[in-house]
Amino acid sequence: MPTSIKLERAEGQGNFVSVEAHPQTVVMPGEQANTAVLNLPDGKRLVVKGNAKEIQIQIQAAAAQGHESGDTPRKNTSMS
Repeated sequence: MPTSIKLERAEGQGNFVSVEAHPQTVVMPGEQANTAVLNLPDGKRLVVKGNAKEIQIQIQAAAAQGHESGDTPRKNTSMS
């Protein structure tokens, strides 16, 4: 089972979404204060509540933990 984190959507109080912790997820600051825009590897775009840097750290940490534990099997690919 892929590692995921639970985040609150920016629109609506208490509306949560589960996001797969993928190392290629791009996190940017949102247009509103205390929001972040997530561009997922599958092309989806989500706006969530929270600090963009902190969310990026959460996603990368969960992705690394999933990779190390074998929960998210992904091949290591060369960077060249």
